[in-house]
Amino acid sequence: MDFLVNLSDYIPLSPLATNIGITCLVAQITLTLVFNKRSAIIPRGPWNHLTMFTAHQLIALPLMIILTYIGFRDWFFDPNKDEDGATATDRIFGKSNPNDIPLAMGTGAILLWDIPTGFISPPLRDPLMWAHHFGMFFVAATMTGLFCKNGDMIGYYYGSFYFGVIELSSIFLTYIDVFHPKFQHYYKWLNATHGSKSMKSAAKILNNLNEVARISFALSFLALRGIYFPYVTFRMAIPDLSEAYKNQPDGVPMWTGYFLSGMMALFALLQAYWGVLIAKQVKKALGGDGDGKEKRK
Repeated sequence: MDFLVNLSDYIPLSPLATNIGITCLVAQITLTLVFNKRSAIIPRGPWNHLTMFTAHQLIALPLMIILTYIGFRDWFFDPNKDEDGATATDRIFGKSNPNDIPLAMGTGAILLWDIPTGFISPPLRDPLMWAHHFGMFFVAATMTGLFCKNGDMIGYYYGSFYFGVIELSSIFLTYIDVFHPKFQHYYKWLNATHGSKSMKSAAKILNNLNEVARISFALSFLALRGIYFPYVTFRMAIPDLSEAYKNQPDGVPMWTGYFLSGMMALFALLQAYWGVLIAKQVKKALGGDGDGKEKRK
């Protein structure tokens, strides 16, 4: 732990965020070696051709499950949430938790694992996703109080939503992304008509799960990201920021309020845009004139 505390002095992360980021990075390296073609640990398969991508998805899945669980627990079922957020000032500046797990993942895991992996691995090398994840990191870092003189957290009340609740759709996306047609090795393996009986049986089960996951992704994305995300942003978070920053605490720069409001609005519009695209794909699939391919988060 002393190592992590010392390391966090040189990077903009808390010891917890540093620990999470390094753990994800070590897991990424380990799993990548396990899936390597030269490895004799596991049978050969499409994972041998997409080693870093496969490792990334296996790490991302439990992270998304953890974030979703904590997010739903704290956003919808915390009995003290309404009391903690009595006024706009209370919701923006009145509560903090330096060891908050979702915000630690939103900083440590993204900065030390997700962004570097996306840069090195061609299947994950998407400029739009880089921009999205850099934006997520800076929003999370600002909320943790990185740019405040006294380390005051900003908008912790909303952390469980922005870094928790909305990740429900990411659970399903993490799975269906693996079998997207653009990843030919996995796509062909999933739809192979030859091979052993056990292989065909496994492929059939995975294919059925893929179809269920596609539907679950579309429904959860439309509900939580396409509709609820803009509602929380424009009806709750941004108005609270505007009201609370009329008398922000000493040491909290005014620009952080403008930055968070602007980024939240940008992300909300982006989620709504993606939601429209997904809704069109769902409409085509139901109408029988499209394949309903999902858009990436």
